[in-house]
Amino acid sequence: MPVGLRRYLYFTAAVTGAAIMIVEILGAKMLAPYVGTSHFVWTAQIAVTLVALATGYYAGGWMVDRSPKLSRAYGCVMLAAIYLCLSVLIVKPVAYWCLDFKLALGSLLASAFLFFVPLSLLAMVGPFFIRLLTSAVSGVGGNVGRLTAISTLGSFAGTVLIGYLLIPFFPNSRTMYFTAITLMFVAGGPFFAWERRSRNKPLVVIGACAGLLLGLAGVRRDSAGPSAGFVERFRGNSNFGLLQVVDNQSGTRRSYLNDFLTQNIYDPSEKKSVTLFTYMLHDLARAYTRRMDNALCIGLGMGVVPTQLAREGVQVEVVEINPAVVPVAKTYFDCEPERFHVVIGDGRHFVNRTTNRYDTILLDAFLGDSSPSHLMTREAFASMSRLLNPGGTLVINSFVGFR
Repeated sequence: MPVGLRRYLYFTAAVTGAAIMIVEILGAKMLAPYVGTSHFVWTAQIAVTLVALATGYYAGGWMVDRSPKLSRAYGCVMLAAIYLCLSVLIVKPVAYWCLDFKLALGSLLASAFLFFVPLSLLAMVGPFFIRLLTSAVSGVGGNVGRLTAISTLGSFAGTVLIGYLLIPFFPNSRTMYFTAITLMFVAGGPFFAWERRSRNKPLVVIGACAGLLLGLAGVRRDSAGPSAGFVERFRGNSNFGLLQVVDNQSGTRRSYLNDFLTQNIYDPSEKKSVTLFTYMLHDLARAYTRRMDNALCIGLGMGVVPTQLAREGVQVEVVEINPAVVPVAKTYFDCEPERFHVVIGDGRHFVNRTTNRYDTILLDAFLGDSSPSHLMTREAFASMSRLLNPGGTLVINSFVGFR
């Protein structure tokens, strides 16, 4: 085997390893606006990934024993890239269709339909490469070890890349599309460098072009502005999803959205929220707290409640996990963060470490369409209780019921 081809096989192993982790993590993020981010969604995504990898390893081993051709291995990579482009286009209708089922089953079906096939195809290249790289039985161990190590390092790189760079700064659909394009380039290389006489080159080019068009259609749809009758004032990616500020046509209602889920609605002319829970948080705290000199708000949102409390003379401390929320609240919702102390961090981590005391704690934090589970445990409430002065109150905005 030529040295260049051997190195390219190892390079492909690293790229496919990275792509597998990107698809696994990004897939759950793409489904989040429709099915949420609960443990059911992540369990479904991890389960589908594991079953897909097992299926791909087995199918790849079966196939390579019958036809150990280089073109077949890279054909699998090309098909995976094309399917990922298709998933960018169809994620919305598939997710909505799965809403007809219970969340646990629906998220599993959505994940399987969108990502099982490409993950299986990417896993199939491993057995191919081991067979192609092995010329003698004595070298099997070394080849398997090197290939597995390189693929795992690729997975590590993909995990770091998607978690720390791609998700915070780029739209999910665009990231998946670029991942597919990268796989297309990797898959097409051998057909023009080492498989020049392959009869499959026209199919490779046609398939790649079709995939590019499908993915581009999905990216353009997701990049389009809001529906007719609405004006998008702001759109930006963050560490915790896409943030949007959308006005109705008359400008009397301004919505704050996170991953397409409405978090609150504001009246810019009256400079006040039009949602009931905003006033309930403030008024319940006022009604049941004998003396309110200090308040802790876990979750900033639009910043209406902490700003109102600060204007009333209360010393307010706000813990917000998403740093991108603060400038959005200040610019579009008349939040006044200079009136209170903002801590960027996780609410649970903060209450476990702080030694401050408060007369009231307002818990208004959401992860997608649900309250973060780690803030809704007995241990979390015990930590919050420790921070309250005698007669202090805890006011919670949540969908769930407590017994």
